[in-house]
Amino acid sequence: MDPAELESRELMSLCLKKIRGLNKVKLTDANWIWTEPHSRRLKIKLSVQKEVFNNAIVEQTFVVEFIVANQQCPDCQKSYTEHTWESVIQVRQKVQHKRTFLWLEQLLIKHNVCDKVINIRDQPDGLDFYFPSKSLGQHMINFLESVIPVRCKFSKKLITQDDRSNTYRYKYTWCAEIPPVCKDDVVVLNKRMCASMGGVTPLLLCYKVSNTIVLIDPNTMQRVQISSKAYWRDPPAVACNRQQLKNFIVCDIETPSDPDEKVEAGRFLQGEATVMREDQNNQEQCDNQFMCVTHLAHQLKPGDTCAGYDLKNVNLGADVLSRLRGRDLPEVVIVRKTYPHRKNRSKSRKFQLKTLKKDANESNRRSRRKDQDQQEDDMEMFMNDIEEDPDFRSDINLYRRKIVSKNRERKSIDVEGDDEDEDEDDGFPEIGLNELIDDMEDNLKIGKGGIEQKSMGVSSSATNQRPSDYKFSSS
Repeated sequence: MDPAELESRELMSLCLKKIRGLNKVKLTDANWIWTEPHSRRLKIKLSVQKEVFNNAIVEQTFVVEFIVANQQCPDCQKSYTEHTWESVIQVRQKVQHKRTFLWLEQLLIKHNVCDKVINIRDQPDGLDFYFPSKSLGQHMINFLESVIPVRCKFSKKLITQDDRSNTYRYKYTWCAEIPPVCKDDVVVLNKRMCASMGGVTPLLLCYKVSNTIVLIDPNTMQRVQISSKAYWRDPPAVACNRQQLKNFIVCDIETPSDPDEKVEAGRFLQGEATVMREDQNNQEQCDNQFMCVTHLAHQLKPGDTCAGYDLKNVNLGADVLSRLRGRDLPEVVIVRKTYPHRKNRSKSRKFQLKTLKKDANESNRRSRRKDQDQQEDDMEMFMNDIEEDPDFRSDINLYRRKIVSKNRERKSIDVEGDDEDEDEDDGFPEIGLNELIDDMEDNLKIGKGGIEQKSMGVSSSATNQRPSDYKFSSS
């Protein structure tokens, strides 16, 4: 419904309905008196008549002044009041990074799950989502269970009780725990889970996390999927994470020449690679070359740089060693191909992401500066994963980035310099323009007060005023 314009008939009818006792007299004339638009005052000149006695009619003219005041609907008033939430979702993950929450944030934006959220609060090990009703909280729990293997716990607290009308008011809390297993982690399964998966080897590499955890064995190219129920029944132990990755240089890669002898699993191809550590000198590199079986033979070639785990020099926990008792470990596990010659990748990116508006935790403000560097590193690694993995970025929305440069000559020089670096690396998975979405909205903020969007210079929000939202007081 469009708002009524100033000095219009629609607004005149609304104002006349606010005047008390006008139905007892006869209204003969009503005219607007001009006022400043920003004064928030409306003046109407009225002429009324009334018969007193013996057919004598009295006519009077007077001016009525209205004061325009903003008014919000009860739901909006509730959203701007503290402690008015009815359900809270506490999402937690016991890891030292927040890359999982960056990915989860993009899924929430894509599917509009947080449109009616009251507030989002950042916690040291997760996020808290506050909703005005229980149904909205249950909707988010159902969404989390469909995209990631979470374990949920539910509780409720009685706030008010009325025995006469038999009404109760509760506050509901869901605690959703995300598994600590992330992409590119090396995990170790126990004997019971290995037997249920068809006798797979216990040492596996995680290459995808969705509603199931997908693992692969580079030696046999066997892939297994662990559901949420199976994971929380027998949680695998994380042997290595991405903080322990080392850079290796590929000296040689061998794949079977006979097509019948090639071992493939989806987009992966098995091969034997000879690698050496990048941080060692030439003499040590010649002496310390490792032979390993990799599933990335379709990407690697001699001279490339890759990231992997040096299991020969990694300290494994007691739980991991007990599960690997009596088994020979590979010296190196190659995880991914890297592109060290690509510099200034953040400046040359063609895409950007939208984020949720979050409030910092008051108890965590002191360590805010300390965690800022960690957040920037997590964001840079997350953006690199989007660029390098087409399957990973297929689940989120990428928006076209608008690059504004005052000096066009300097911009062209920078682009040429980046092209020289790009020529040194072949096989980099570029993001095509067909994968990007035109950003029609300049800004998107989801948080306290609902969604706020700005588009084409016109602002609209959940608290937009309608003609019925105006409150008039006559004097």
